Amino acid sequence: MEEKKTPASAAESAAPERQSAVPAAELRPGRRKFPTVGDLFAMLGIAFGAQIVVGTAAMVFLLFAGHGLDFKSLEPAALGKVMAALYFCSMSITLAGILYYRRARGGSGPWARFSARGLNPALLLWAFVLIFAVGVVLEPLLRLMPELSLEVGRGFWTILSLVIFAPIFEELICRGVVLGSLRGKFGVTTAWLVSSLFFGVLHGQPVQVINATVIGLVLGYVYLATDSLWSVMILHALNNAVAYLALATGHGNALLIDLVGSRTLYVLIYIAALALSAVSGYMMVRTLRRMKEAEKNPSAA
Repeated sequence: MEEKKTPASAAESAAPERQSAVPAAELRPGRRKFPTVGDLFAMLGIAFGAQIVVGTAAMVFLLFAGHGLDFKSLEPAALGKVMAALYFCSMSITLAGILYYRRARGGSGPWARFSARGLNPALLLWAFVLIFAVGVVLEPLLRLMPELSLEVGRGFWTILSLVIFAPIFEELICRGVVLGSLRGKFGVTTAWLVSSLFFGVLHGQPVQVINATVIGLVLGYVYLATDSLWSVMILHALNNAVAYLALATGHGNALLIDLVGSRTLYVLIYIAALALSAVSGYMMVRTLRRMKEAEKNPSAA
């Protein structure tokens, strides 16, 4: 009788099954020049610089168009269109700039991997539930932080920006370029941790930095396990879609404790989320250790 895989077992077994898709020479950490700590800061500088340049250009345009410098004066649909255009332009410049910088610094090899074989439904379901669980676990910390201030608008263009543009650009940069390059120089564990922090810092605001860093750990693990950006783009899109629904219904800054009427129910949910996060974290670390050993001894993998 064939054994059925649970989401947890699928998540744990996915990495060893997919390792052979990447040449051993590319997986083995080596003495490569790129990236250094300075390179990571430079890439963040490219991203923030692109946002400043595009944002400044947009404000000048709005000023001459008679709208003033206050984006909040725009209607939600118009604001959504403007913010989508700004995001697309700034992230296009960011991606192009980072790729140029990578090449100038001697970065080599594939920087983005796609494979339909990495679309494991059980793994994706587990990761999606885990993202929700870690969000619940982080609530006590997030309540101490300033509220998230976002002006993203509403409607089709906002959905396009959050659910399509953001997953594509951010995964290409953070999982594709950053994680892939770090893995080639420092190995799988360092790449997983540092690329997640890079993903968090890229989001700017303190609340987003914390939340995005932890989400980045889940996305980074899934990318390493599947060797495919399709999987993390789908997860990223689903997460942003849920965030947009919360925003559109007036619950953008609401925490679960604010939405659940019963404190007893909230405590039970929190305990379950904490248990899932702890077990999943242990499982991910154990799997990454096996991947690290396989990188050191590719002939034995």
